[in-house]
Amino acid sequence: MATLRRYNVKTKTYKDHEIADIVIARSDKLLPDISCRQFFQQLALDGIIPEAEALAAVSAGVLPTDIEAIVASLPPAEQFGARMLLSGAQTFHRKHPLVPVFAAAIGMSDSELDTFWLAASKLQ
Repeated sequence: MATLRRYNVKTKTYKDHEIADIVIARSDKLLPDISCRQFFQQLALDGIIPEAEALAAVSAGVLPTDIEAIVASLPPAEQFGARMLLSGAQTFHRKHPLVPVFAAAIGMSDSELDTFWLAASKLQ
């Protein structure tokens, strides 16, 4: 999927100097990466997984039951990589190709996913 970018350049004069005022409109949202802990903690805070399963995911790499069910629904060739990512990654990236797959599986829209991601990024 290509990222669509549009650049608008306007010039204006400031103290006898012409400067470029660049306005960038991008279709890809710039959301921060989140930690494994933030990801699973936010899932628990949102009631998507139980707190005990979030803790087990972070402390022992045990995938929550509902997350494991989503992984099991992936094509067999993708399951091992998904399990490795979910149980071993230190950082989760919003633009990773599995993120929208998991969001769709739990009925989360793209905007709800962005809200979830931002909330998770603010957890201390």
